[in-house]
Amino acid sequence: MKKVGIIGLGIMGSAYSKNLISAGVSVMGCDPATAARERLSALGGTSYSNLGDWLQECDLIVLSLISPSVLHSVCEDLRRFLPSGSVVLETGTFSLADKLEAFECLSSDGITLLDCPVSGTGAQAAERDILMMASGDDKAIEHALPYISLFTKSVIRAGAFGMGTKLKFVANHAVALHNVAAAEVLNYSNALGLDQEVTYNMLSNGAGNSKMLELRMPLMISGKYEPPTATLKMFEKDLSIIGDDLARLEVTAPMFEVVKSMYEAASKTLPETHDTASVFEVYNSSDT
Repeated sequence: MKKVGIIGLGIMGSAYSKNLISAGVSVMGCDPATAARERLSALGGTSYSNLGDWLQECDLIVLSLISPSVLHSVCEDLRRFLPSGSVVLETGTFSLADKLEAFECLSSDGITLLDCPVSGTGAQAAERDILMMASGDDKAIEHALPYISLFTKSVIRAGAFGMGTKLKFVANHAVALHNVAAAEVLNYSNALGLDQEVTYNMLSNGAGNSKMLELRMPLMISGKYEPPTATLKMFEKDLSIIGDDLARLEVTAPMFEVVKSMYEAASKTLPETHDTASVFEVYNSSDT
């Protein structure tokens, strides 16, 4: 049986695990959180609290990590356990500089790191409804594709290493705008005294629809923001990275700046574990 190692068993990593196991792949996963390991064990996977020699049994390693510091620490550890020729799939949203540092770290030992971020929420990932932007060595991507196809709906071959991350920045820029747009039009609908469900039905079937509206307006209507599909804390990191990149390129993005301020307001007053749909609460608590 083919084996895939997944390092980081949070919202996305656990979704990858679920779909791989459902497809008959043996999953070996690692996470310091006991609850995350227990979720994998319940799915039928094998869990570990630390990286180790078990990694050598894996045909592919998938990274789904929380921060750049964890990424760099994990890559240093992978050099100790993975043989030359191994392929590692990096699926997170980090700065291009952090991705390149990780690439150099592993390549020094003959390990190929692929830059493969995904577009989609945790809920979408659980249903294998995410898009992957794969970039890096063509031969390594061909090796990984049979596994990638088991937990994504499609893959874009983005080109050289780093192009996947650049596409991810554009994707998250759009997600940020569409999410706040959904919150704003729902707030307008409320002010007009319209039935929220009728409004959602009209928008989700009309010209004003977007994937974020479909996925997140129901959460805004219900006011139930946990468990999250993507947390405010995670998105704060992503927006910071995109904002820095826009500034570096001197790209004019006034809509992004306004939207970023809305998420910042939400992060100051709401639990960081809330879904990003909770940005709607900023409208409920202000005259914005």
